[in-house]
Amino acid sequence: MRVGAAVARNREVDVETGLRTRAYLFADLARLHSSAIPARLELLALNAGDGLDDALLTNADAELPRRIGDALREATEPSGARAYRIDSSLYAFLGPVDSSALTPAATAHSALSAISERLAAGAVRGEARIPDEASDGPGALAIAHERLKARSRWQRLSSERQVRDVLLQILSERRAGGSIGQPRVAAFAIGVGRRLGLALGELDDIVRAAELQDIGMLSVPESVLRKRSALEPEEWAMIRRHPVVGERILSAAPALAPVAKLVRSCYERFDGTGYPDGIGGEQIPLGSRVIAVCVAYDAMTSARPYREALPAATAFEELCRCAGRQFDPMVVAAFCAEMNQLDPEAAVSMA
Repeated sequence: MRVGAAVARNREVDVETGLRTRAYLFADLARLHSSAIPARLELLALNAGDGLDDALLTNADAELPRRIGDALREATEPSGARAYRIDSSLYAFLGPVDSSALTPAATAHSALSAISERLAAGAVRGEARIPDEASDGPGALAIAHERLKARSRWQRLSSERQVRDVLLQILSERRAGGSIGQPRVAAFAIGVGRRLGLALGELDDIVRAAELQDIGMLSVPESVLRKRSALEPEEWAMIRRHPVVGERILSAAPALAPVAKLVRSCYERFDGTGYPDGIGGEQIPLGSRVIAVCVAYDAMTSARPYREALPAATAFEELCRCAGRQFDPMVVAAFCAEMNQLDPEAAVSMA
């Protein structure tokens, strides 16, 4: 009996942190449901990929789990809440519903900063109230988990945007006053992408790829970029290699991997004569084909030091003339339809 009791006890207490376990949480949720006592369930995820010190992921600090457990328990128990360890990086808190400024999870979140500021910065919370938002424990867990995932996605996107902003600033400095962000291209790409049935995530990748398609030009010397005479073969090789360099730069941030893939293929041609890979047709990612059309129209209808901006009708005609060779005819048709809706006076057809 004593052995059986010890085994049961081990199932109730996490040996690394000293916190109650997942099984203990489920038992407490079941008791709450039978007693109909209102409660707040909260989840706290320590997202290592979003700021946790690499040192904290090693065995260099063997006492780290215990320190985390002590911090979470001491921060929550005074308010009448219980802390649980669900898995290696996910914790739960179950406590009374009240109007206090800080919930148990928020208090625990703050307590983590005493261990590591980056540990606290990388944590994400999700919550649900019983029975106001869910009638039972499983329902509350599902709601809290969905909210945690949504906030985790927002945090990840926030980090991606910071990376993007840094890269755009670098491009801005290099271009010495050139246009950055290409807001018109982004607007065109969103409209065309919607007509082609692309999802919101795909549209977001296209917009970011349009902004960063020339990031690889950072590898090209200023003397080549500003050269007024004809480029030498090796200088052309640098230009044609810049999409590959751009892909490598962006791939250093794993979250930008889809964007990097699009950037690599922005200079391919539908007939297979583009660069860097010489692929054609549907081998070219659809997002890259959309960007190619939108960027070409924006370039033609924007003023340059060596020429005036072309009229919209002339740019439309050039896109249609190059459909099937430089551009995807399907994308050109969608672009023309989108622009016809925005500017009926410049209407053009693919006929």
